[in-house]
Amino acid sequence: MYTLRTLCLLLLAACALPLFAQDSFTPYIAKVSGESVRLRSGASLAHPPVCVLNDGDELTVVGEKEGWAVVQLPAEAPCWISADFVKPGADGKDWVVSGDKVNLRVSADTKYFPVGQAEKGQLLTAVIDGETGKPMAENGYVRVVPPANAHGAISLGLVTKVKNLAAEKAAEIVKETPKEAAPANPEGSPVPKAEEKAEEKRAAEAPKEETKRQPTKEELEDERKTFRELEKMLDDELKKPAAEVNLTEIRKMFEQFVEFALDTDISDKAALYIQKIDLTVKLIEAEKARLAEEDAKRKAEAERIAREATEKPKEAEQPKGPVEYLAIGTVGSTGKTAKTPASHRLFDENGKALYDLRWDKGDLSKLSGSKVGVVGTVKSYEGWPNKVIVIERIDVIDDSEEK
Repeated sequence: MYTLRTLCLLLLAACALPLFAQDSFTPYIAKVSGESVRLRSGASLAHPPVCVLNDGDELTVVGEKEGWAVVQLPAEAPCWISADFVKPGADGKDWVVSGDKVNLRVSADTKYFPVGQAEKGQLLTAVIDGETGKPMAENGYVRVVPPANAHGAISLGLVTKVKNLAAEKAAEIVKETPKEAAPANPEGSPVPKAEEKAEEKRAAEAPKEETKRQPTKEELEDERKTFRELEKMLDDELKKPAAEVNLTEIRKMFEQFVEFALDTDISDKAALYIQKIDLTVKLIEAEKARLAEEDAKRKAEAERIAREATEKPKEAEQPKGPVEYLAIGTVGSTGKTAKTPASHRLFDENGKALYDLRWDKGDLSKLSGSKVGVVGTVKSYEGWPNKVIVIERIDVIDDSEEK
């Protein structure tokens, strides 16, 4: 299990490389195409959803990465910063960053990797609680309106480019996100030392029975929707012929749900799917091996038949031209119970047996009742009254020709 967890974290760390706008990239405005589209905190399904967007919503795209559009977080997206590294502004509605390169996060904890960093002295707009009229605060964090250098990601297939940003606007965009892009976890959080110490201090001072932040209804529904889509992907893949099925990437996605799902039921279900996938892969490999073996046998049999057909000696043609026959008579049967070294018998015109006949190169039954002339070798067999002609040539004779 430890190895699996390590692999998952390495995978997510790879997926969570810093989001950035390439030096040659021109930022642009794009519209969302589709309803209930999830904006994620990074460019992969492993990253948690930040908010849900609707058809026509506009976003500022600052980069593109492996099928994802890297965008500035919209104003309504959650964005939190540690209260230990900000101080109130003059009007009480702003926060001034007092720390250096302080992480911006999508939740009031270090559970997920950061989506940006605030610079020392940067002015951040506080989100005001509608009921209290005070800046929103939770678990030692304060919520702020996402600044320009807080980034998320959305599938490129779900946005449509509208226009490029004006040059002066594009120049203002902060292109880099935090260097520590791997997701935070209980075994090691990618946070600055000062923030880590502040987090440890809050944890030590908090009541022991304090529980983690509960996911919202929207977050759970979004996770369920994503999981259903993954289930459909698995079902569609399993409908393909065995030789075409590839479950590697789908298995990785289920591993991510096992590790990071907000709903424990989904995490357990994902673990069962992984077991099903592993069993299915074994069955598919066995079926592929069986089919390959059958195909090899069919090819070998076809080659054997072809080889025998080419190697089988051709039936020798009978000599042509004038000949002096050893005997002339009518072909008949030797009798049903006869035990003879020959298959047929040659009779004269009075029905007297002349010879027994053996034709190794042909079928005498086709000449039964026909008058024939025979050339061959005469052999005698002990205990058998008739001599046997081993036929070398046999011709059907027309009485008119004989006369």
